[in-house]
Amino acid sequence: MQKLIREEFNSKFRFRKSRGSETELNCTSCENMNGEVGYGTEAYCTNDQRVRKIRLSEPGFSDWNLAGESICDAYISKPLPEGIHVPDLPDRKAFILGTQWRGLYHKDRNCPYVIEEVRRINIKNGEGKNKFNKSKIELEDLSELVPGETIGRQICEMPCCESKLPYFTWRIDDYRRLVGIKPDGTEPRVWVRNNIKNHQKKVDMTIEEAGAIFDLSRFNSSDYGDIHSRICAVSDHLHKYCNALGSRPLSKAQNPISLWVAQSILESSLIGENSHADFWIYDERLFNKKRGLEKPLVELSMVPEGIYPCLDSNGIFKIALNRCSNIYSGRFYVRGIIKPSEDEILTSMGANHYIEIGAVSFFGGRHMWGEFGKGFSGLASFHEE
Repeated sequence: MQKLIREEFNSKFRFRKSRGSETELNCTSCENMNGEVGYGTEAYCTNDQRVRKIRLSEPGFSDWNLAGESICDAYISKPLPEGIHVPDLPDRKAFILGTQWRGLYHKDRNCPYVIEEVRRINIKNGEGKNKFNKSKIELEDLSELVPGETIGRQICEMPCCESKLPYFTWRIDDYRRLVGIKPDGTEPRVWVRNNIKNHQKKVDMTIEEAGAIFDLSRFNSSDYGDIHSRICAVSDHLHKYCNALGSRPLSKAQNPISLWVAQSILESSLIGENSHADFWIYDERLFNKKRGLEKPLVELSMVPEGIYPCLDSNGIFKIALNRCSNIYSGRFYVRGIIKPSEDEILTSMGANHYIEIGAVSFFGGRHMWGEFGKGFSGLASFHEE
């Protein structure tokens, strides 16, 4: 095996600042580190692929010990205590971790982030610095994703996971961007058609039953705690009773439904006037917005695949838009009820169903999170407890 000098090793294994302190994943928990951590102490990387061991210090500042804030792709986790094991990872599944706010896919049982999550769950009682991101490991289904597809979650940058996750993300990954790892979400998206995503079917309600789900007035009670707890309670309630909308026809969906990252609001410039809907959404898995439309939507004889009308009869979206208009950036997510269209103009264009807005979620800058529905309007910052 050819030995590598510092620059070659750092280039091959992407030496960088660690992703964050919440998982405590850095050189200090790596099998290859010797020494101590702290100002004025010395720590060394002893990886056997190096020509010689290397002091983990800031170049030009030998007293500045980097072991507690750095990591590289050659990281090796220390063994878990006897009797503690990483959960099985079935084919076409991925792990998501509580301490990472359920934000990243991990596709390898031996990923250091996964191992440290297991260690924290079993040794440190799962406690994190924030009560909203306690240690937890969950499984996510990847069976309906298409290679090259743009997805909502970010992807673990460790090679063991990254090589098994051939997807792109619509989000800018601030960590990847800051440490210079590509892709980081800033790249132009490549459109990949995916019409195989089934609608979720965890509940099946009549239109009347679904309407009752969106009466959120009871969450205003002090029994649910402060505004942060009430927003979380609303989110849990809606997540429990709403089916994620896939990329199949609306007629095959079961009520109530929720839209997520693959569906976005279509710009008014592409719609035209008198569109017979309060707004339109599009599914980026079916409609390539980069190609646009040959003429405004209202002038087309047929609505393109993946574009759906929405009605906001109760003004829920309007309330959310007004409450969040002063926030620097953000994104709205819609939940509602699929109903047969009675508008002759819409049905003549092939829009045989529409979405009646029942609730709207907002995630924005400064860690703002809002939930809006019938009888409830809550917006707060979740940057701190």
